[in-house]
Amino acid sequence: MYVGCALTDASEEFRASVEYFKKALRREGYEVFDFVGLVGDSSEEVYRWDIGHCVKDCEAFIAICDHPSLGLGYELAEAARLKKPILAVAQTDSRVTRLVLGAAEVVPHLRFERYKDINKDAVPLVNDWLKAISTSS
Repeated sequence: MYVGCALTDASEEFRASVEYFKKALRREGYEVFDFVGLVGDSSEEVYRWDIGHCVKDCEAFIAICDHPSLGLGYELAEAARLKKPILAVAQTDSRVTRLVLGAAEVVPHLRFERYKDINKDAVPLVNDWLKAISTSS
């Protein structure tokens, strides 16, 4: 599983909550890929890792759409092109582009859900989503 989100313009608090969410998914028994992040790697290495490995090799993609992000949009488009199961989520008060909302209506393997608290609500959303896609396969 790969969890993508805004990094460049996201707050440290948001990035920490995403890391906590990924740890919670791992405690549930899911294998979760890590993105390389903002430091230490060249742009080429980031692309090769995030797109060439994380998106390409994941069994499912979770896109946290709380903040605008060109990188996340690129990952979403690539995951959709590869027909990966995609769960796009956003906090209840987050503004989400109509392109993502529309994609959830058009792309059969993309679902969009809202949550109040990522660390209370998102893991149950993921569990329910994965059960739904495993029974529909």
